[in-house]
Amino acid sequence: MSFPSVALGDVVSFKGGGTPSRDQSTYWGGDIPWATVKDFNDGYLIRTTRDFITPEGLKNSASNLISAGTVIIPTRMALGKAAIAQRDVAINQDLKAVVPSGEVDPRYLLWYFIANASQIQSMGKGATVKGVTLDQLRKLQFPLPPFPEQRRIAAILDKAEALRAKRSEAIAKLDQLLQSVFLEMFGDPLTNPKEWPAVTVAEIAEVQGGLQFSASRKDIPNSVPYLRVANVQRGFLDLAEIKEMGATVAEVQRIRLNAGDILVVEGHGNPDEIGRCAVWDGSISECIHQNHLIRVRANPETVTPSFLASYLNSDVGSRWLKGTARTTSGLNTISVKKVRETQVLLPPLALQQRWDDFVLSVADRRSVALVAAVKNASLFEALQAQAFSGKL
Repeated sequence: MSFPSVALGDVVSFKGGGTPSRDQSTYWGGDIPWATVKDFNDGYLIRTTRDFITPEGLKNSASNLISAGTVIIPTRMALGKAAIAQRDVAINQDLKAVVPSGEVDPRYLLWYFIANASQIQSMGKGATVKGVTLDQLRKLQFPLPPFPEQRRIAAILDKAEALRAKRSEAIAKLDQLLQSVFLEMFGDPLTNPKEWPAVTVAEIAEVQGGLQFSASRKDIPNSVPYLRVANVQRGFLDLAEIKEMGATVAEVQRIRLNAGDILVVEGHGNPDEIGRCAVWDGSISECIHQNHLIRVRANPETVTPSFLASYLNSDVGSRWLKGTARTTSGLNTISVKKVRETQVLLPPLALQQRWDDFVLSVADRRSVALVAAVKNASLFEALQAQAFSGKL
């Protein structure tokens, strides 16, 4: 069964927002939550906001107070996101409230935007910051089943999303457990209460840059798999997509990864992601890494890869690496030299090995949870596709 479609603009209206003057202190710090794209970080809900304004600020600006239960979408930056306000909230000029007519269920409308995120992203125009116009949004085709059917579809997608979120929460709790046990075993690296000796990475590991990807490498007949920034997350690998590049035999010999090598993110648009690292598991033979990753090969007689990677991913390690980054054309980078100079507290090897055993036990549980999360995400995507084609 297929649903009749209408232009989105025929069944919803849009309400915009604005920003109170920052020069007026009486406009800020009140009780009215004021949302921007930065507040789209709690799943598909806006529960609270980073900034608050006063009634005076609301009155003397283009901002509007949006009722709880309304769908809000960005029309500039973060295109494709959508959320429902959990409380009355004011919005800035980069957001639009989507107010449905009586024949459209708000949660059905929310899931419609989520399901069509890629289409909305592709509509974005702009040299640096992408945006969409209200005219573009109004022309979107909107499947319009009967109201009870909309609610049924929304309820199914609500349950699927709750299950997906539960799996993600389980993974986050395992990550928090690792952080907690690390501090318990080794103490806070910032204060070093156990008085471990401090060394540089160069004293306990070999540090090597990666291979630069370029179009000319297509002419090299020898093609090998390589890891890039997307494959290296903080504390784990994402090997869902592995690409290949041309590389000479000599380059492969120099850059080839060994199991236990630590890969550190050298370049990223987000400064908070600079220096994140993970331990290579050796699951792909003849694998190399590109230049936006830095390889750290630990001396096994002094330090274990798992401990060193955990230290670099800790608050202290992250802050140091982030602090050494340079910014060029929107890309934040760190150098091989700065990685070598990074200070690390060095507990006894036996204690590091106990940490390795614990990390392995958590990794097994994390892998199980991650597989379940991937299955849930796939199920959710399939349900979305079926929901708006009349097949659910």
